[in-house]
Parts: sequence; C-alpha cells; structure tokens
Amino acid sequence: MASVTSGQPVTDGRRARRERGRLAVTEATIDLVLEGSIPPSAEQIAERAGVSAASLFRYFETLDDLRRATVDRYFERYTHVFEIPDIGVGALSDRIKRFTKARSSLHEMTEPMARLARLRAPEHVELDERLHLVRTTMSDQVRHHFDTELATRSPAQREDTVTVISTLTSFEAWDQARHDHQRSQQQISRAWSATITKILGA
Repeated sequence: MASVTSGQPVTDGRRARRERGRLAVTEATIDLVLEGSIPPSAEQIAERAGVSAASLFRYFETLDDLRRATVDRYFERYTHVFEIPDIGVGALSDRIKRFTKARSSLHEMTEPMARLARLRAPEHVELDERLHLVRTTMSDQVRHHFDTELATRSPAQREDTVTVISTLTSFEAWDQARHDHQRSQQQISRAWSATITKILGA
C-alpha cells in the first residue's frame, strides 16, 4: 500500500507514457521527412503520431528539442545503413565494389533527411556538429576499408587520398551526380569504382 500512496507507480506510468509519446512523435517526423515533407508541420507530425498538436509541446519543450530528439532517433534507426559490409576484408576490387554500393545506397535511402540536415545546420550548432561527426566517421571508414593501400603512402599522401575519396562519395557529390547530371545509382557506383581504383593505383 505504501508504494501506491507514495505516488511512484503513477509517476512511472506518466514517464512511460511521455516516452512513448516522444518516440511516436520522433518516428512520425522521420517518416514524414523521408516521404518528402521538408520540414513537416506540427499539424502533420501530430496527425501521423496520433496525438494532439498541443501534446507536441508537452513532450518537447521547444522545436529545437524536437529536432535534437528526432536526429538522435534517426541515427539509432538507421545506424546499420551507415556501415560498410565486411569493412577492410577481401581483395581491393571487392572492397571498392562494396564501398561504392554502400555509399550510394546510403545516400539514396537518407536523401530527404540529409538534405534537411544540411539546410538547417547553419542555424543549429548541435546539428552542424552532428554532421561533422558523421563526415569524420565516414572518413575513418575510408581509412579502415583501404588501410592496406593507404599504408604504402606518406602521412600527407594518405590524408590527401582519404579526403579525395570521402569528398567524391559524399552526399553532396552524390546529389549533384544523381539530380544535376541525371545519373542512375548504377552509373554513380560505376564511376566511383573506376575513380577510386585509379586513385588507389590498382
């Protein structure tokens, strides 16, 4: 009886409901962005999440709070998409093929969110820092995946090579190839593979 009168079960229940509400809102926001609503309105988010518009500001103190939570949830949900299969393993030709396919697929899948993040980053320090962290992680993947070839080069040459490959296969480069030059996923991967093969001297 003491546990009931203490209010602990009630408090825990409210906290659990709030967390479920926050999750529903962040998932709804991600889905709407991926469907092309950039950015989605509060009314769209509330309707998709199955809550009232007023509830949004009970779950999140500010829009910035909602954005931060959405970005965090997005990376939790799509962590696997940012990975390179069997990173660093196999012959160079196989590694290049897996790398370019993974990068191209990543950009295709995350295009709406990637575009929104880059649009908003100049106004939001935390989002800008998250983008920088993503780019750093992707450059680290290049170092790991092509370590055998990079190890034969001087430190300056290694970093030059990592920079070129990272930039070549960035979202910005993919976006230009895909939309400005009307290249297909297959054509982009093929061009990247040929260029990386030449860069690594194979």
